[in-house]
Amino acid sequence: MDVPLGTRGGKPWGRPGSCSSCGTPGCRRGARVVGQMVVGPDGEVVREEIRRGRAYCPNPDCPVKSWTVYEPGGYPHRTFTLAVSSSGIAQLAADDGATLEAVAKRHRCDRRTVGRWVNWVVRLYATVELVRACARLDPTGMPPPPAPPRRSPARVRGGWMLLLLDHLSHVLRGRGVALEPGPGLVAILRQQYDRFRTVFHIARDPPPLHVAAVLALV
Repeated sequence: MDVPLGTRGGKPWGRPGSCSSCGTPGCRRGARVVGQMVVGPDGEVVREEIRRGRAYCPNPDCPVKSWTVYEPGGYPHRTFTLAVSSSGIAQLAADDGATLEAVAKRHRCDRRTVGRWVNWVVRLYATVELVRACARLDPTGMPPPPAPPRRSPARVRGGWMLLLLDHLSHVLRGRGVALEPGPGLVAILRQQYDRFRTVFHIARDPPPLHVAAVLALV
């Protein structure tokens, strides 16, 4: 049965889009409901039931058979959305007095989850490449945030990585690139998923970002 795609509050998110492999327009294939922790309109972390569509490629010769249609801000294999993780890392990095327990309480998770977010962001990529990408795209504008000392605590390096991704997304949007709304972590990782189906699992060593492909967008 042809059902509405991923919805929140009964509103459809849109059409399936095109196949990432061959470009053929996708067709609907049902939907499922998932529970996720999201950042609400007032900034509080809340649980929402989200209806996500499934789509398939009608091209019989295409190796991609089906995929999930994600809502804005949605991402594979996440109990807490990227926006929630970004908020927790930012709070920990901005306040020297913030504890894992306090951040976890505000974001409705375990302190170990907050620690995993920080370590995951620190490992996302060889950040020197992102710095070079920012400088190449915007050589005369706002410089990338200065790097912290090499032996800085993980919370400091994690906060710097967020600032770097925020800066890169700001530069890209300024040059007309359509990205997801929200923090740079959300925008850049969702762009990588939509274009390459690259998933940055929080429990695994992350793959490299396709920085060259990001540069090619402008």
